[in-house]
This record gives sequence, structure tokens and C-alpha cells, in this order.
Amino acid sequence: MAGTAPAGLALAGPTGAVLAAAGDVRELLTRTELDRAGALRSAGDRDDFLAAHALVRLCAGRLLGRPAQGLTVVQSCGSCDRPHGRPRLVEAPGTGVSLAHTRGWVAAAAAHGPVGVDVESVDGHPLDRRVAEAVCTEEELAAVRADDDPRRAFLRQWVRKESLVKVGVATLDDAARIDLPVYGQEPPRWRGWRLLDWGSERVVGCVAAREEMRLRLLG
Repeated sequence: MAGTAPAGLALAGPTGAVLAAAGDVRELLTRTELDRAGALRSAGDRDDFLAAHALVRLCAGRLLGRPAQGLTVVQSCGSCDRPHGRPRLVEAPGTGVSLAHTRGWVAAAAAHGPVGVDVESVDGHPLDRRVAEAVCTEEELAAVRADDDPRRAFLRQWVRKESLVKVGVATLDDAARIDLPVYGQEPPRWRGWRLLDWGSERVVGCVAAREEMRLRLLG
């Protein structure tokens, strides 16, 4: 429809389901990415890395209408020569991409502008109050402490802040000064950035972008 604003796309799912959907990751990833994955000691960590880097190509390919095999993802922090930091597409530098992984789950996002995604596992561990105090505002802390599941409530805010870090509008050092709305309050936005929350019994996640985002859970 003419005049309809463009929408970005986010995909997330269990690592195994994503690897099955991606097929042979050696046909998707660069030698640098494969070497980085091979350097990880844990087989689970390797699979999570491979799945996330494959998924970001699948996500961008669906957004752009291009085959994932024809998209090259590179990473750079801008401060050193190591291949880490914010990812970008070589073939479509104006398209924003982001990826994340936690134990057994991965997520990716692609948009027509900057985008950030984060995912964290809800592992049943108790809330680390020192970490919460370093990351949350006083209002957020009060809401986290009052929640029936403080750890999950904290992670809800954490993934929101991490997604904003990934679009480059904040750093983790600024986290306690990012005055986000408490989860469940509407609208979930921060200074013009849309926050798309999602989750399951095992994980919580968030996507930050200027534009509307569509989300699809795999597996």
C-alpha cells in the first residue's frame, strides 16, 4: 500500500531449530566467522554462535528479498582490528542488522535503519541485587523488587537496555541513567525508539528500532 511505512523483521528461536532451518552454515558464514566459532571451547557456545550468525543472514535476506547465501556479515568495533563489535552487511550497508545469543537460543534483526536485538535466558538463578542496582533506575528497581519473579523482571529491563546499547544510543555504563518505562507500561518507547518485547518460558528478548518491527519465533 502506498504510503505505508517500512517495517523491519526480527527472528528468534532455539539454536537447534535455527541450525536446521539454515542448512549448511559453511555455505553462509565467512572464514573469519567459522574460525571464531571454532575457537570456542564449548560445543553449545559454538552452535549458538553459528546459529546467530546464520540467522542474521536469513533475517536480512527475507527483509531485502535476497538469498541469504549472497549476504556477507562483517563486524568491527572501530577501535581495533579484531572482528567483533556491531555487525553490518557488505552488500547492503544502509540496512541495519543485529544478532544475539544466549545458551540454547538466538535472535537476529534487520531493518531499514539502525536496529538492536538482545536475548537472555531465564535460568532460575536468583536476582543479583548488586547488578540490578548498577543497571536500573530507582523506579525500575522498585518494580523489579515487587515482582513475583524479580530475576525475570530484571532481565526484561536488561534486554531493553542492551538493545539500545546495540543501536549506539547508550553504553552499559549509562544503563542506570536510561529511564525506560517499566515492563508492562505502554507505550514501550524511549526517546523515539520503539521497543518490541518478546519472550517465552525460557528466554526474554527485545528489539529496538526507529521503525515498526515484525517478529517471528522459530521452532
